[in-house]
Amino acid sequence: SHQLHGERAGYMNRAFDEWFLDHIESNPLALAHLSRQAYMQRAGAEAIELIMWLVMRGALNERVERVHRFYQMGISLTGAGLIALANSR
Repeated sequence: SHQLHGERAGYMNRAFDEWFLDHIESNPLALAHLSRQAYMQRAGAEAIELIMWLVMRGALNERVERVHRFYQMGISLTGAGLIALANSR
């Protein structure tokens, strides 16, 4: 999550970021039902890029295995998340 400009410049939402990482793995349909406006309200304007994560998730099977997950909220005014998923066998 992050917002780099406007009245909410510097806004970050760790709780949303962690929630998103949970759901991209286990319940991506819940994320697909969020509007673009909801993403920006909950996680900042630049978080709209999370929709690209949904495109990636759509290329995988319904059931996946987590290979790696990392999250850090640094000093750069951005929450940085990484999740590597593989199709379940």
